[in-house]
Amino acid sequence: MLRKSLWVVLAFALVTVVMVVGAKRIVKDTSAEAMNPDHNAIVELNDSINRDFNVGRNEIFVLHADSVFTPKHLTEIRAITAGLEAVHGVKKVTSLTNASRLVESDGVLSSGDMVPADNPGEEEIAGIRRYLDTNYLFKSGFLAARDGSSTNIVVEFEDSADLPTIMADMVRPVEAHWTSTYDLTGIPSLESYLLDAVKIDLPFLGGLAIFVILLMFVINYRSFLGVWLPLLQILVGLVWGAGSFGWIGMKFQSLTIIAPIAILAVGSSFSLHLLGRYFLELSRGREKRKAILEVMNHTALGVFVSGLAITASMLTFLLSDLGMVRGLGLFSALGVFAAMISSLTLFPALLQILPAPKVRVRLEEGGGLGKALGGLGRWIAARPKAVLGSGAALLLVASFGIFLIVPNTSLIGFVRPDSSVILGMKAVDKAFGGSTSARMLVDGDLHDPELLKALLAYQEDVRSIPGVGPSTSIATLMRTLHETLTGEAGMPQTQNLVAQELLVYESSGSVDDLTSLVNLDFTQGIVTFITPRLSTHETKALFAKLQQRADLIIGDRALFQFAGDVLTETAIEAVIIRDFIISLTLALALVILIDSLIRSLRAALVTIIVLASTIILQYGVMGLAGLPFNLATALAGALAIGVGDYAIHLTVRYMEDRKSGLSPEEAIATALSTSGRSVAFTAMTIGGGFTALIFSRIMPVATLGGVMVLTVVLVGAATLTLLPAACVLFLRNPQKTKGGQIS
Repeated sequence: MLRKSLWVVLAFALVTVVMVVGAKRIVKDTSAEAMNPDHNAIVELNDSINRDFNVGRNEIFVLHADSVFTPKHLTEIRAITAGLEAVHGVKKVTSLTNASRLVESDGVLSSGDMVPADNPGEEEIAGIRRYLDTNYLFKSGFLAARDGSSTNIVVEFEDSADLPTIMADMVRPVEAHWTSTYDLTGIPSLESYLLDAVKIDLPFLGGLAIFVILLMFVINYRSFLGVWLPLLQILVGLVWGAGSFGWIGMKFQSLTIIAPIAILAVGSSFSLHLLGRYFLELSRGREKRKAILEVMNHTALGVFVSGLAITASMLTFLLSDLGMVRGLGLFSALGVFAAMISSLTLFPALLQILPAPKVRVRLEEGGGLGKALGGLGRWIAARPKAVLGSGAALLLVASFGIFLIVPNTSLIGFVRPDSSVILGMKAVDKAFGGSTSARMLVDGDLHDPELLKALLAYQEDVRSIPGVGPSTSIATLMRTLHETLTGEAGMPQTQNLVAQELLVYESSGSVDDLTSLVNLDFTQGIVTFITPRLSTHETKALFAKLQQRADLIIGDRALFQFAGDVLTETAIEAVIIRDFIISLTLALALVILIDSLIRSLRAALVTIIVLASTIILQYGVMGLAGLPFNLATALAGALAIGVGDYAIHLTVRYMEDRKSGLSPEEAIATALSTSGRSVAFTAMTIGGGFTALIFSRIMPVATLGGVMVLTVVLVGAATLTLLPAACVLFLRNPQKTKGGQIS
């Protein structure tokens, strides 16, 4: 690197240009569908229902007024309905004005729009209200509140639709025609929020992270070289990571926003350790070239080990069934690996080209922080067993907090509680009884009146469960149809009567409504429930009640399975728990393996003490603080291994000092007074970088920011206390390898 410095710099410049082009190829994908796990039974059942019954996801508008039952407002609703039906990607719109109104006259059933023309008269409006009050399905408030204070418009859209675009198109007719207030909620509005959040957060959080990291560089080195040279390394890591990500063809999803911050924060530690050693050697009076060689002969080993360990821990995310987790892991791994390569090649090349900075003091002798850390090292070396025992007691207490953690991978958990999306969702929940739909697939003879009665009884019964709103099925249609045709409440008593009434219904021209409820041979049907969006814990409890009531009321008359977006979120929870266990276990194993091959098994096990302790404390504090286990915080353990490279650097320095002839106690005190200073500043720098995540509009990312700041503090504290004690006890006499390195 030193002999070919200019060629190294030129090569990096050329590759960086290629990576900039690749970064421009990155495509954002914040769709809710992209959050679904691969090859999941619930997801596949959802897709099957949507395809077989031609139904889709919903956006719900609730229009508010003193009374929606006025000629003016009904005309506005008709115009809004027509505007929504014209939006590209919309499959179906159900509103107060276009809902089917069944009328029987002399044995003939006719079907038409609830409000067939603009500016309906008072008598016609009164008839509409009477029909809504007496119709079995609509009197539940499915179309309008009983007092007329609100009306609901349900928009179904194609799964393939570009949801941010469709969201903007759907809002236009509402804004253009409705003269009062409205609320809305659904997958398109949630996805639009996430897309906007990524667009805003990415430059803001990245800029904030860079500012904080630069500030720490200034405080640490107080020289121009100590600021721009480390910054260059992390920018290379970021650009190369983004470029590789783009050339591979991966999509940038909601959680991927964590990757650039992780690269900036973790990548900065490489330069901090290398530059710290460079300044140390200059302060000892070495000339520039020899100082660089000392850096590469000693500190570079820690950078190489930690870089490989971090990259390996990030690559464990590729085993996930969640695309967004795989994307986060790959982006982070590529960027961190690039930052490591840059630190081990471009960094020494630039140091060789540039003049050496002036160092005013010997870092081993000056500074209150170095002296304090040296004193801490001597104190720990005198009582290592007591330090490790105290640490074990603290871990035992913290471990109880792990059992208090409650998982929550719901989509609404991505959105800030005070956002317009959540406020709109709560308003829709209150007016409509829910803001999304869940479905039950029923397999059985749906011409059987006993099964239809059981379904109807079940739907009426579950309305008593808090969180379950109106529901529709072939049973509710038959109940409405039978009453319209006969004037009698109830259901047809025989299969022949069921078939006859359905034939009359089909002849009225309402076949599309029928096929969205049941297949053509009446062997399968769906019950659609309106439900609120809840945490995954609450969702599982709700579906357990729905299952229990179905077992009791429907029994063995039919087979049934539950599906829906909210149930998919519980599947994500199961996947993320599995991913957490696999990635964390594998990451720890890889760190041990890599460190063992490069240094020794004993050195690796000593390093793991810090990492394992940090992870236990990390999740223990999460549980005690009531923080959720979600898509982002599930990754905190593996990320903790990424920021835990302090331990590797401190043990490398300790083993180097032992090789020079210092006793274990003297070596650990010296290591803390020198490398310990780098550990402290690295902790502050990485913690400052992750602080930026706290300001994210995406809640799991913001929560992870707080958790990672805590993690950085815990890693730093464990490295400066538990690790020295472990080194003195378990790594007293490291041996030389054949290559001359300490192991």
